[in-house]
Amino acid sequence: MASETFNRFKSSLNRGVTAISIKTSSSLEKAKIRTHIESIKSEIDRLIVTIGESAYEIWEKGESDFSSLNEQFDLIKQKKEEILQLEYEYESIDERDNQILGASNTDKSSAPQTIPEEAAGIICPSCGTAYANPVRFCRKCGYKIEGS
Repeated sequence: MASETFNRFKSSLNRGVTAISIKTSSSLEKAKIRTHIESIKSEIDRLIVTIGESAYEIWEKGESDFSSLNEQFDLIKQKKEEILQLEYEYESIDERDNQILGASNTDKSSAPQTIPEEAAGIICPSCGTAYANPVRFCRKCGYKIEGS
């Protein structure tokens, strides 16, 4: 009887340690994603300033062809798609944790939203993570994605 009580206590303690470990790991992962998103947003801000300066120079010269800025516009679009992907990954962390820990997800507001169709370009066949831009390896599980 004492052995059974001890085993239940030990099992409960192990589950608690596992939960703390997973939540700590997830918190670090979320912080990295947030930092990366903020970094990309700063890059976008710098690109917008550069575009503005370039556009003003073109206008100041009396020209009306702004096609030289298309490359920078495309770069901003790629960076915004990358932000969408990172936000999706961020939202997926809680659902993944709930699945690992066996918690029921009754709060649907914390469930990850489906990734927008325009942002879903490549999906990892191993873990299902979607990427807007081509990648060689999955950032989540490390799987080598063929054809990228």
